[in-house]
Amino acid sequence: MSEAVESTRAVSECGREHSPLTSPMLDDPRPFYARARSDEPVFWSESLGLWVVTRYEDVCAVARDAARFSSVDSIQPKPSTAPPPPELLAELVKGFPLLPSLVTSDPPDHTRARALVTKALSLRRLAAFEPILREIAEGLVDRFAARGRVELVEAFAIALPGNFIIDLLGLPREDLMRVNDWTNDSTEIFAMHKPLAQLVEHARGFVAYQHYLAAAIEERRARPRDDALSDIVTGADALDRPFGMPELINMLLQVIFAGYETTAGLIAAGAHRLAIDPELFSAAKRDPAVIPPLIEEVLRTASPIHAMYRTANEDVELGGVRIRKGDRLQIAYISANHDERRFEDPLRFDVHRSTPHLAFGHGIHYCIGAPLARLEGRIALEVLTRRLPNLRFVPGQALSFFPSATARRLESLELEWDAP
Repeated sequence: MSEAVESTRAVSECGREHSPLTSPMLDDPRPFYARARSDEPVFWSESLGLWVVTRYEDVCAVARDAARFSSVDSIQPKPSTAPPPPELLAELVKGFPLLPSLVTSDPPDHTRARALVTKALSLRRLAAFEPILREIAEGLVDRFAARGRVELVEAFAIALPGNFIIDLLGLPREDLMRVNDWTNDSTEIFAMHKPLAQLVEHARGFVAYQHYLAAAIEERRARPRDDALSDIVTGADALDRPFGMPELINMLLQVIFAGYETTAGLIAAGAHRLAIDPELFSAAKRDPAVIPPLIEEVLRTASPIHAMYRTANEDVELGGVRIRKGDRLQIAYISANHDERRFEDPLRFDVHRSTPHLAFGHGIHYCIGAPLARLEGRIALEVLTRRLPNLRFVPGQALSFFPSATARRLESLELEWDAP
């Protein structure tokens, strides 16, 4: 190995400054990634202890190469190898073990899991989703349309996909807020950034969530219904090597998180864009055909999944640096989606772009739910533009983002409009 290639393992200026979960990078990571793409497209992050891959071409190369880059532990920066503190472990052992599943697995396990979820989200089901989603969206807007102002993230952006994924799986709609709280608990457990006392409380919620899902699985085994959860459970039981309860629970945790947390990020970002651009809002209101390409540009610019993680299965050279077997990598989708080499004037919001973005990933882990997310986003923005005249951003609010290793979503968004 040459000295020049070996020296790239040293922590550089980009590596020292890389801190995606804290301000100012959490607020707007684009300036940092622009500098990294220019000066050091693959660099070693001191804070995360991994390689960060920033350019479109390199991100694609990693994402599509499942043989050389493993997706196990793909939703967290550090693999879960060290045991948790005893106080935390005492709570977690009351639940089910965390196992690779769907986005956190490699073939052949990934292939088996993906087939089950693909069936549950089949085109047959997708064709019937639109009237259900529209009914949910209209009902949510009914609750606040007369007020002239709302905090949209909780009232609509989370509630729409949240209610729908609950309906899709056949879970009681009144459980949505509990599932939302439990999903936040699971996010905090995976991130492991909170003080121990808070992590213990999150662990209690996470374990309750696991047992809630286990009860729903057992109910479907006893009495299958016409819902996606029944499709997943009966399909898993019919395999030559059936899925056990821990495997099914881990799969459902990922399906629910992906089913509403990331779509909530898309809806919130889309509503924000409409609220700050009166001309775009008017165009979308006049002609709903504007909304699908608008959604694609929102997906590119907002990147609701801002990053995923891989582990090198062998020594490999990427972006001019030598990555060793066992090294961790972050593939920064939000950076790739702003790469000047792929997108002309990438900071400009342009609904006429044709270059494919990476908001749904790439390769064998390309998002199964992409058609559903696009459908939910389209219906959400259609309803908002039709129901909320002269929608606008409430001035003076400081936007903040939920600190997550993978998802990027506004924590709150105050909007107002001309109420009747």
